[in-house]
Amino acid sequence: MSSEVPANPKISVIIPIYGKVGDLPRLIAALQAQTLRPHEIILVDSSPKPTDNPPPGTRLVKNPVDVALSWDYNLGAKEATGDYILNMQQDCVPEDKAALERMFRQLHEVPGRVSVVALVTLPEENFLKYNFWGQVLMARWVGRIRQGISGKFDLHRATAYRSIECYDTDRFHFAGEDMDLCLRLSELGEVFVSDAEVFHYHSQNRPVTSRDVLGKYFQLAESFGALFRKWSFALRRNPYAGHWTHHLAKFLYPLVLAIPFYPGPAALAIFIGSNLTNPAAWRIKSWRTWVYLPFFNVALFFAGFAGTARGLLTGKQRYSQNK
Repeated sequence: MSSEVPANPKISVIIPIYGKVGDLPRLIAALQAQTLRPHEIILVDSSPKPTDNPPPGTRLVKNPVDVALSWDYNLGAKEATGDYILNMQQDCVPEDKAALERMFRQLHEVPGRVSVVALVTLPEENFLKYNFWGQVLMARWVGRIRQGISGKFDLHRATAYRSIECYDTDRFHFAGEDMDLCLRLSELGEVFVSDAEVFHYHSQNRPVTSRDVLGKYFQLAESFGALFRKWSFALRRNPYAGHWTHHLAKFLYPLVLAIPFYPGPAALAIFIGSNLTNPAAWRIKSWRTWVYLPFFNVALFFAGFAGTARGLLTGKQRYSQNK
Protein backbone atom coordinates (compact mmCIF):
# COMPACT_ATOMS: atom_id res chain seq x y z
CA MET A 1 0.00 0.00 0.00
CA SER A 2 1.51 3.25 -1.14
CA SER A 3 2.26 6.05 1.32
CA GLU A 4 2.09 8.67 -1.43
CA VAL A 5 -0.77 11.11 -0.78
CA PRO A 6 -3.14 11.32 -3.78
CA ALA A 7 -3.80 14.86 -4.99
CA ASN A 8 -7.55 14.44 -5.54
CA PRO A 9 -8.78 11.56 -3.41
CA LYS A 10 -12.30 10.23 -3.80
CA ILE A 11 -13.78 9.70 -0.35
CA SER A 12 -17.26 8.19 -0.09
CA VAL A 13 -19.09 9.01 3.14
CA ILE A 14 -21.66 6.45 4.30
CA ILE A 15 -24.30 7.47 6.84
CA PRO A 16 -27.14 5.15 7.99
CA ILE A 17 -30.23 7.23 8.78
CA TYR A 18 -33.16 4.84 9.42
CA GLY A 19 -35.84 7.28 8.29
CA LYS A 20 -34.54 10.13 10.45
CA VAL A 21 -32.93 13.27 9.10
CA GLY A 22 -33.07 15.53 12.16
CA ASP A 23 -29.31 15.73 12.73
CA LEU A 24 -28.29 15.46 9.08
CA PRO A 25 -28.16 19.17 8.12
CA ARG A 26 -25.56 19.83 10.83
CA LEU A 27 -23.38 16.92 9.71
CA ILE A 28 -23.76 17.60 5.97
CA ALA A 29 -22.78 21.23 6.49
CA ALA A 30 -19.71 20.16 8.48
CA LEU A 31 -18.65 17.67 5.80
CA GLN A 32 -19.10 20.16 2.98
CA ALA A 33 -17.01 22.69 4.93
CA GLN A 34 -14.06 20.29 5.29
CA THR A 35 -10.76 21.37 3.76
CA LEU A 36 -10.80 17.94 2.09
CA ARG A 37 -14.33 17.63 0.77
CA PRO A 38 -15.86 14.18 0.27
CA HIS A 39 -16.40 12.85 -3.23
CA GLU A 40 -19.94 11.76 -2.32
CA ILE A 41 -22.23 11.44 0.69
CA ILE A 42 -24.38 8.31 0.67
CA LEU A 43 -27.38 8.02 3.00
CA VAL A 44 -28.54 4.45 3.60
CA ASP A 45 -32.10 4.07 4.85
CA SER A 46 -33.44 0.68 5.98
CA SER A 47 -36.53 2.07 7.71
CA PRO A 48 -39.92 0.60 6.71
CA LYS A 49 -40.86 4.23 6.07
CA PRO A 50 -37.74 5.66 4.40
CA THR A 51 -37.31 9.36 3.87
CA ASP A 52 -38.25 10.79 0.48
CA ASN A 53 -36.43 14.09 0.88
CA PRO A 54 -32.68 13.60 1.36
CA PRO A 55 -30.71 16.80 1.96
CA PRO A 56 -29.09 18.46 -1.06
CA GLY A 57 -25.64 17.13 -1.86
CA THR A 58 -26.44 13.57 -0.77
CA ARG A 59 -27.44 10.34 -2.49
CA LEU A 60 -30.12 8.15 -0.94
CA VAL A 61 -29.86 4.36 -1.04
CA LYS A 62 -32.83 2.38 0.28
CA ASN A 63 -31.97 -0.87 2.02
CA PRO A 64 -34.80 -3.44 1.91
CA VAL A 65 -33.13 -5.40 4.73
CA ASP A 66 -34.01 -3.85 8.10
CA VAL A 67 -31.73 -5.44 10.68
CA ALA A 68 -28.97 -3.20 12.02
CA LEU A 69 -26.43 -0.49 11.18
CA SER A 70 -23.81 -2.89 9.83
CA TRP A 71 -26.14 -3.98 7.00
CA ASP A 72 -26.50 -0.32 6.00
CA TYR A 73 -22.75 0.29 6.11
CA ASN A 74 -22.15 -2.78 3.94
CA LEU A 75 -24.73 -1.75 1.35
CA GLY A 76 -23.28 1.75 1.30
CA ALA A 77 -19.83 0.32 0.62
CA LYS A 78 -21.20 -1.61 -2.35
CA GLU A 79 -22.80 1.54 -3.76
CA ALA A 80 -19.78 3.78 -3.12
CA THR A 81 -17.64 4.90 -6.06
CA GLY A 82 -14.74 6.34 -4.06
CA ASP A 83 -11.33 4.89 -3.32
CA TYR A 84 -11.84 5.51 0.40
CA ILE A 85 -14.78 4.77 2.69
CA LEU A 86 -15.68 7.10 5.57
CA ASN A 87 -18.27 5.58 7.90
CA MET A 88 -20.18 8.07 10.03
CA GLN A 89 -23.33 8.39 12.13
CA GLN A 90 -25.64 11.33 11.71
CA ASP A 91 -25.42 12.50 15.32
CA CYS A 92 -21.66 13.01 15.00
CA VAL A 93 -19.68 16.06 13.83
CA PRO A 94 -15.92 16.39 13.13
CA GLU A 95 -14.11 18.64 15.59
CA ASP A 96 -12.92 21.12 12.96
CA LYS A 97 -12.74 21.78 9.23
CA ALA A 98 -9.38 20.06 8.83
CA ALA A 99 -10.24 16.81 10.65
CA LEU A 100 -10.84 14.70 7.54
CA GLU A 101 -7.75 16.05 5.77
CA ARG A 102 -5.63 15.29 8.83
CA MET A 103 -6.92 11.74 9.03
CA PHE A 104 -6.38 11.24 5.30
CA ARG A 105 -2.76 12.38 5.56
CA GLN A 106 -2.24 10.11 8.56
CA LEU A 107 -3.57 7.21 6.49
CA HIS A 108 -0.71 7.76 4.04
CA GLU A 109 2.02 8.64 6.54
CA VAL A 110 3.00 5.01 7.08
CA PRO A 111 3.01 2.30 4.38
CA GLY A 112 0.58 -0.49 5.20
CA ARG A 113 -1.89 1.63 7.12
CA VAL A 114 -5.41 0.50 6.15
CA SER A 115 -7.63 2.62 8.39
CA VAL A 116 -7.55 5.77 10.48
CA VAL A 117 -10.21 6.30 13.14
CA ALA A 118 -11.04 9.31 15.29
CA LEU A 119 -11.26 9.79 19.02
CA VAL A 120 -14.90 10.00 20.12
CA THR A 121 -16.17 12.63 22.53
CA LEU A 122 -19.57 12.65 24.21
CA PRO A 123 -19.96 16.26 25.43
CA GLU A 124 -20.84 16.60 29.09
CA GLU A 125 -23.61 19.07 28.29
CA ASN A 126 -25.33 16.29 26.33
CA PHE A 127 -24.85 13.83 29.18
CA LEU A 128 -26.42 16.19 31.72
CA LYS A 129 -29.65 16.26 29.69
CA TYR A 130 -30.24 12.55 30.25
CA ASN A 131 -32.44 11.22 33.03
CA PHE A 132 -30.88 9.25 35.88
CA TRP A 133 -30.90 5.86 34.15
CA GLY A 134 -29.70 7.44 30.93
CA GLN A 135 -26.72 8.81 32.83
CA VAL A 136 -26.03 5.41 34.40
CA LEU A 137 -25.97 3.93 30.90
CA MET A 138 -23.68 6.55 29.37
CA ALA A 139 -21.49 7.67 32.31
CA ARG A 140 -18.43 5.74 31.16
CA TRP A 141 -18.60 7.33 27.69
CA VAL A 142 -18.44 10.99 28.73
CA GLY A 143 -15.40 12.86 27.46
CA ARG A 144 -12.80 11.76 24.94
CA ILE A 145 -12.64 7.98 24.43
CA ARG A 146 -10.18 5.95 22.36
CA GLN A 147 -12.72 3.51 20.98
CA GLY A 148 -10.99 2.28 17.84
CA ILE A 149 -13.43 1.55 15.05
CA SER A 150 -16.83 2.91 16.06
CA GLY A 151 -18.67 3.80 12.85
CA LYS A 152 -18.66 7.44 13.93
CA PHE A 153 -15.68 8.78 11.94
CA ASP A 154 -13.74 5.86 10.47
CA LEU A 155 -11.69 6.22 7.28
CA HIS A 156 -10.80 3.01 5.40
CA ARG A 157 -9.03 2.18 2.18
CA ALA A 158 -11.90 0.84 0.09
CA THR A 159 -9.85 -2.04 -1.34
CA ALA A 160 -8.89 -3.33 2.11
CA TYR A 161 -12.36 -2.75 3.55
CA ARG A 162 -14.11 -4.62 0.74
CA SER A 163 -11.51 -7.40 0.64
CA ILE A 164 -12.72 -8.64 4.04
CA GLU A 165 -16.38 -8.10 3.04
CA CYS A 166 -16.80 -5.17 5.40
CA TYR A 167 -18.80 -5.87 8.58
CA ASP A 168 -19.50 -9.45 9.62
CA THR A 169 -23.29 -9.50 9.67
CA ASP A 170 -23.45 -13.25 10.20
CA ARG A 171 -21.89 -13.32 13.68
CA PHE A 172 -22.67 -9.82 14.93
CA HIS A 173 -26.08 -8.20 14.59
CA PHE A 174 -26.36 -5.41 17.16
CA ALA A 175 -22.99 -5.19 18.94
CA GLY A 176 -19.40 -6.36 18.62
CA GLU A 177 -19.14 -5.77 14.88
CA ASP A 178 -16.84 -2.76 15.30
CA MET A 179 -14.24 -4.62 17.37
CA ASP A 180 -14.39 -7.58 15.02
CA LEU A 181 -13.88 -5.32 12.00
CA CYS A 182 -10.94 -3.64 13.70
CA LEU A 183 -9.20 -6.95 14.33
CA ARG A 184 -9.85 -8.26 10.82
CA LEU A 185 -8.51 -5.06 9.25
CA SER A 186 -5.50 -5.24 11.57
CA GLU A 187 -4.57 -8.51 9.91
CA LEU A 188 -4.13 -6.57 6.66
CA GLY A 189 -2.30 -3.56 8.08
CA GLU A 190 -2.37 -0.91 10.78
CA VAL A 191 -5.59 0.58 12.14
CA PHE A 192 -4.37 3.92 13.45
CA VAL A 193 -6.17 5.93 16.13
CA SER A 194 -5.89 9.57 15.11
CA ASP A 195 -5.64 12.63 17.31
CA ALA A 196 -8.57 13.99 15.30
CA GLU A 197 -11.80 14.08 17.25
CA VAL A 198 -15.46 13.60 16.45
CA PHE A 199 -18.20 14.91 18.72
CA HIS A 200 -20.99 12.44 19.41
CA TYR A 201 -24.17 14.40 20.15
CA HIS A 202 -26.00 11.33 21.35
CA SER A 203 -29.63 11.99 22.23
CA GLN A 204 -32.05 9.74 24.07
CA ASN A 205 -35.41 9.96 22.33
CA ARG A 206 -37.34 8.68 25.34
CA PRO A 207 -36.65 8.37 29.06
CA VAL A 208 -34.26 5.49 29.71
CA THR A 209 -35.42 2.91 32.27
CA SER A 210 -33.50 0.53 34.49
CA ARG A 211 -34.69 -2.28 32.24
CA ASP A 212 -33.14 -0.52 29.25
CA VAL A 213 -29.79 -0.39 31.04
CA LEU A 214 -29.95 -4.09 31.93
CA GLY A 215 -30.85 -4.95 28.33
CA LYS A 216 -27.99 -2.89 26.94
CA TYR A 217 -25.48 -4.51 29.29
CA PHE A 218 -26.72 -7.96 28.26
CA GLN A 219 -26.47 -6.98 24.59
CA LEU A 220 -22.89 -5.74 24.90
CA ALA A 221 -21.87 -8.69 27.06
CA GLU A 222 -23.28 -11.12 24.50
CA SER A 223 -21.06 -9.48 21.90
CA PHE A 224 -18.04 -9.92 24.18
CA GLY A 225 -18.78 -13.63 24.54
CA ALA A 226 -19.03 -14.02 20.77
CA LEU A 227 -15.88 -11.95 20.25
CA PHE A 228 -13.92 -13.94 22.82
CA ARG A 229 -14.99 -17.22 21.25
CA LYS A 230 -13.71 -16.00 17.87
CA TRP A 231 -10.62 -14.01 18.87
CA SER A 232 -9.73 -15.19 22.39
CA PHE A 233 -7.00 -13.03 23.94
CA ALA A 234 -6.25 -11.36 20.60
CA LEU A 235 -9.00 -8.98 21.71
CA ARG A 236 -6.28 -7.18 23.66
CA ARG A 237 -5.04 -5.74 20.36
CA ASN A 238 -8.17 -3.63 20.03
CA PRO A 239 -7.70 0.01 21.14
CA TYR A 240 -10.88 -0.16 23.24
CA ALA A 241 -9.30 -2.89 25.39
CA GLY A 242 -7.21 -0.21 27.09
CA HIS A 243 -10.20 1.12 29.06
CA TRP A 244 -9.79 -1.27 31.98
CA THR A 245 -12.76 0.05 33.97
CA HIS A 246 -15.03 -0.93 31.06
CA HIS A 247 -13.83 -4.52 31.31
CA LEU A 248 -13.25 -5.13 35.02
CA ALA A 249 -16.51 -7.05 35.48
CA LYS A 250 -15.35 -9.71 33.01
CA PHE A 251 -12.53 -10.70 35.34
CA LEU A 252 -15.03 -11.22 38.17
CA TYR A 253 -17.30 -13.67 36.32
CA PRO A 254 -15.52 -16.77 37.77
CA LEU A 255 -16.90 -15.71 41.16
CA VAL A 256 -20.35 -16.86 39.99
CA LEU A 257 -19.02 -20.41 39.73
CA ALA A 258 -17.81 -20.19 43.33
CA ILE A 259 -21.26 -19.37 44.76
CA PRO A 260 -22.35 -23.03 45.33
CA PHE A 261 -19.12 -23.77 47.22
CA TYR A 262 -18.47 -20.51 49.07
CA PRO A 263 -21.79 -18.62 48.98
CA GLY A 264 -20.98 -16.01 51.61
CA PRO A 265 -17.50 -14.95 50.48
CA ALA A 266 -18.46 -15.17 46.79
CA ALA A 267 -21.59 -13.03 47.27
CA LEU A 268 -19.62 -10.45 49.24
CA ALA A 269 -16.88 -10.34 46.59
CA ILE A 270 -19.48 -9.91 43.83
CA PHE A 271 -21.21 -7.11 45.73
CA ILE A 272 -17.97 -5.22 46.29
CA GLY A 273 -16.50 -5.98 42.88
CA SER A 274 -19.61 -5.07 40.88
CA ASN A 275 -19.70 -1.68 42.58
CA LEU A 276 -16.16 -0.98 41.39
CA THR A 277 -16.79 -1.83 37.75
CA ASN A 278 -18.40 1.45 36.68
CA PRO A 279 -16.76 4.18 38.79
CA ALA A 280 -17.98 6.95 36.49
CA ALA A 281 -21.59 6.26 37.50
CA TRP A 282 -20.82 7.12 41.13
CA ARG A 283 -20.25 10.72 40.06
CA ILE A 284 -23.89 11.15 39.04
CA LYS A 285 -25.36 13.87 41.23
CA SER A 286 -28.59 12.29 42.44
CA TRP A 287 -29.88 10.70 45.63
CA ARG A 288 -30.70 7.66 43.46
CA THR A 289 -26.99 7.05 42.99
CA TRP A 290 -26.54 6.01 46.61
CA VAL A 291 -29.92 4.32 47.04
CA TYR A 292 -30.19 2.32 43.80
CA LEU A 293 -26.69 1.80 42.41
CA PRO A 294 -25.23 -0.47 45.14
CA PHE A 295 -27.83 -3.13 44.30
CA PHE A 296 -28.39 -2.30 40.64
CA ASN A 297 -24.69 -2.77 39.91
CA VAL A 298 -25.03 -6.34 41.14
CA ALA A 299 -27.93 -6.87 38.73
CA LEU A 300 -25.78 -5.44 35.91
CA PHE A 301 -23.02 -7.86 36.83
CA PHE A 302 -25.33 -10.87 36.47
CA ALA A 303 -26.82 -9.48 33.24
CA GLY A 304 -23.29 -9.22 31.90
CA PHE A 305 -22.45 -12.74 33.03
CA ALA A 306 -25.57 -14.16 31.35
CA GLY A 307 -24.93 -12.24 28.13
CA THR A 308 -21.29 -13.30 28.00
CA ALA A 309 -22.21 -16.94 28.58
CA ARG A 310 -24.78 -16.85 25.79
CA GLY A 311 -22.39 -15.23 23.33
CA LEU A 312 -19.62 -17.65 24.26
CA LEU A 313 -21.87 -20.67 23.77
CA THR A 314 -23.44 -19.57 20.48
CA GLY A 315 -20.52 -17.65 19.01
CA LYS A 316 -22.98 -15.02 17.82
CA GLN A 317 -24.56 -11.77 18.97
CA ARG A 318 -28.30 -11.63 18.40
CA TYR A 319 -30.05 -9.80 21.26
CA SER A 320 -31.21 -6.20 20.88
CA GLN A 321 -33.17 -4.17 23.39
CA ASN A 322 -34.72 -2.26 20.48
CA LYS A 323 -35.80 -5.12 18.20
